[in-house]
Amino acid sequence: MYCEYAHSMGFSVRKEHLSYWIHTRIIKCRAFCCAKAGLKRVRPSPKKYRKLETRTGCLACIYFTTDTEGRNWTVTKFVEEHNHPLAMENEQHLLRSARSISKMQGSLIKNLTDAGVKTVHAYNFLSNEVGGFENVGFSKSDAYNFVQREKKALIERGDSLSLLKILQEKQLEDNMFSYDVRTDELSRLTSFFWMDGQSKIDYDCYGDVVIFDTTYRLNKYNLACAPFIAVNNHWQNVFVGGAFISEESIDSFCWVFNTFLKFVGGKLPTTIFTDQDQAMAVAIERVFTGTRHCLCQWHISKKAPSKVPCFNNEKTVRGLFYQCMSKCDSELEFDRYWNEMISRGNLQENRWLGDLHRARRNWSTAFNKDVLDLGILSTQRSESANNGLHGCSKATSTLVECFMGLEKLVGSWRRGERDEDFRCKQGAVSLKVRSCAMLKHVSKFYTSKMFVRFEQAFMEGTAGVCVVDETRHDEDNYLYVTKLCDGSDDKRWFVSYNSKTNETACSCRGFETRGILCKHILRIYNLKNLREIPPVYLLKRFCRDAKKGIYLPNTPGIIECNSNLIFRNHLMRFAYDLANRVENSKDAKAHVLGRLHVLANEADEIVEAVEMRRRGLSDENDKNTPLVRDPVKKKPKGISNARLKGYWETGSKKPSKTINLLKIVITLIN
Repeated sequence: MYCEYAHSMGFSVRKEHLSYWIHTRIIKCRAFCCAKAGLKRVRPSPKKYRKLETRTGCLACIYFTTDTEGRNWTVTKFVEEHNHPLAMENEQHLLRSARSISKMQGSLIKNLTDAGVKTVHAYNFLSNEVGGFENVGFSKSDAYNFVQREKKALIERGDSLSLLKILQEKQLEDNMFSYDVRTDELSRLTSFFWMDGQSKIDYDCYGDVVIFDTTYRLNKYNLACAPFIAVNNHWQNVFVGGAFISEESIDSFCWVFNTFLKFVGGKLPTTIFTDQDQAMAVAIERVFTGTRHCLCQWHISKKAPSKVPCFNNEKTVRGLFYQCMSKCDSELEFDRYWNEMISRGNLQENRWLGDLHRARRNWSTAFNKDVLDLGILSTQRSESANNGLHGCSKATSTLVECFMGLEKLVGSWRRGERDEDFRCKQGAVSLKVRSCAMLKHVSKFYTSKMFVRFEQAFMEGTAGVCVVDETRHDEDNYLYVTKLCDGSDDKRWFVSYNSKTNETACSCRGFETRGILCKHILRIYNLKNLREIPPVYLLKRFCRDAKKGIYLPNTPGIIECNSNLIFRNHLMRFAYDLANRVENSKDAKAHVLGRLHVLANEADEIVEAVEMRRRGLSDENDKNTPLVRDPVKKKPKGISNARLKGYWETGSKKPSKTINLLKIVITLIN
């Protein structure tokens, strides 16, 4: 009541004296005063920014007293006069006691900022909804303070302990969720790794080729984000595990890789792509024994112009280098192009190329024709995760914020995967050649994205590959020599074919590396009028039902209960159908009602037991959670908090000592 009066008059209210009746919590006296009441003690402050002095010693106030039951309130003192000017009508929305964020407004701001909308834009949205900033009910600074309070609430127990609590809660919700943390001798968090149930399922289906990258560091502790990325049957990124590490050392990488293998049951990936990090290479050799380690060609090609200056002006030499990277089908072909590049560019003494040649088995596709790599040449897929993180974290972000940001990114990837699954189930791809039986057969097996890749190879093989020679070794085995029809390349590819089993092999090793038949083999199949692709050449990882037998979300009678709304609708629909079936039978209705009462009591007991177990586990986790301290705060490289200098400031630099010394020498010579 007093606040409404104060705001209409133009002043803000502050709480004053409060007392209770003896031995009770019933208010005896309650006082409110003008926000400018009293005077603050003057203290010298070394801070550059000092708050304005708002206290004027105003005596305006009101006192209330109550009876012993606290029901009847009586005004015992009321001072109306102020010793300061009052706020005008168009300024009253700025009064401190008139500003507050309602529960609905707070929820809206939180949802918008969680979705990546900036706080200022969320505030502008609210002001547009209510017709102006004066009608919002709070200021822009109040919105910023609210967002900061929400962030601090996430880490009220400390950043590391709050992160552990979130990981423990996720483990309670998901039985397949696994995590591990690592601390130093001072109990400070140095690394942590996690993998949820969906990641384990995805790795089981698509874990043959994995991309691992640690180039992203943007948080208050300068921890490196190290996600494990795979490729699904829709040619999309899937998250199969993630870690944050404080240092990129051999020991740290070994811990991450060993933890990863522990959570996936020791199943090794066939191929892993990384950047040119020596510590990472040593750790992979120690832990991922039997896994083919491939380096990112994008990083190599980016360094090449600075390491080999002749690449900038000699296109032929540069073209030979790129030929060695990804266009050689054999080791002999690689050696021929490499030697030609060295001789043409006089690069015999180039140390960088010498080191690169010694590691050629890790980056040239000519030496990796025997393993599956899906045609991937770089770690760009992993860096797309870093790009997504860049939008939700900054140099002052906490561990919890970085973790939740990566979880949101992974959630968006999984939504995209579900959308593609839906599209494949609800529609069929249109064929470029509708009468082709082979394309019809493959379109029912592959997903839409993978069929487009297959169809492109099929069309290139049918229209762009010519058969030069055919040799028959025996009754069933043939050898074909193929080349490009347009004559752009004189290279020959050799395709062996067995007419009895339809087994084929090509010298380009396209199927062995990419998992899809190459255009040369498809040209021979077309020549032999095959109507279907042999099942051995249709990999399950690319089919529409790649997770069938592993993950069955649409099993009849079983639904995903992640959403309470979905479960409630499903249950009501089921109950409605049951009621329609028994409505004409008195005995059936009595039986159903009786069973429902029994079922309700059993459900109450289960819910109560689960809740007690959850509370017990939560308390036990709180007791058993070790005291983990936050990592040491570090400033990321290249990021400075210093003010950027203006043009005139940068132009008026003091002469360096070298320049002063040169001036003295010139003066002495003269």
